[in-house]
Amino acid sequence: MSLVDQLMGAIATFEGYFKAGSTAQRNSNPGNLRSWGNLPTRDGYVVFPTAEAGWTALKRQVELNVSRGLTLQEFFAGKPGVYAGYAPANGNKPWQYAAYVAGQVGIAGDVPLSWLTDGSALPALSVAEFETVDPVVLGAVALAGVSLLIWVFG
Repeated sequence: MSLVDQLMGAIATFEGYFKAGSTAQRNSNPGNLRSWGNLPTRDGYVVFPTAEAGWTALKRQVELNVSRGLTLQEFFAGKPGVYAGYAPANGNKPWQYAAYVAGQVGIAGDVPLSWLTDGSALPALSVAEFETVDPVVLGAVALAGVSLLIWVFG
């Protein structure tokens, strides 16, 4: 299962989509998206015509946020000048949301998601720079299946 699929599942679970009668389920909106094109809203959330349409929209939003180079914390809380946030602090608890999704998916909340989905997104580091990288970040990248090549010079 891809990271995007895992993120979608964790978001849908957090939003209550799998609970009978929830707003997310009634609106066929697994991510409880608040706007999507010209689609109508009910109770502040988009009403999708089908569950498939709701899942497709959620996937598009997750892929877009990953491509923005956001961490999970930025994904939910926002990043000034880049993205307002999936669940910004006005009425939400973005840090708790990010921590929940990070725990469900098994990744760190402060690692750019693009690093975990595309090895080519990893920055090139000199040996001196590599030695300063937080081991938690490197561990999260390694756990995501990204190969790290370390050259040892004698």
